[in-house]
Amino acid sequence: MNIQIIGDNFEVSDRSKKLIEEKISQPLDLLLVKFAPEMKTALLHVRKDKLNNFIVNLDMNLPGKEHVFAETSHKIFKSALIDLCQQIERQIKRYKERLSGYN
Repeated sequence: MNIQIIGDNFEVSDRSKKLIEEKISQPLDLLLVKFAPEMKTALLHVRKDKLNNFIVNLDMNLPGKEHVFAETSHKIFKSALIDLCQQIERQIKRYKERLSGYN
């Protein structure tokens, strides 16, 4: 999975990249096994608000003009990534169910 990371008021370190790879990229790769690599791209935007909460959102397009978007906010970066991944996984599973219904 190719995830482009944008940090706003947040330094994207190697540690945070590794965490994003572990908590978002790998689980989504498992869900999108049948998709071509060029279709598995997403934009991840990470920022910190005035209260030092992490606001993380992921924006992704799937074949069939399906748009997947989720946003979450947490004090802990890892928790924000886990919550975000769960939201995206639910949307992708619904998308795949609709696709299987067309066959």
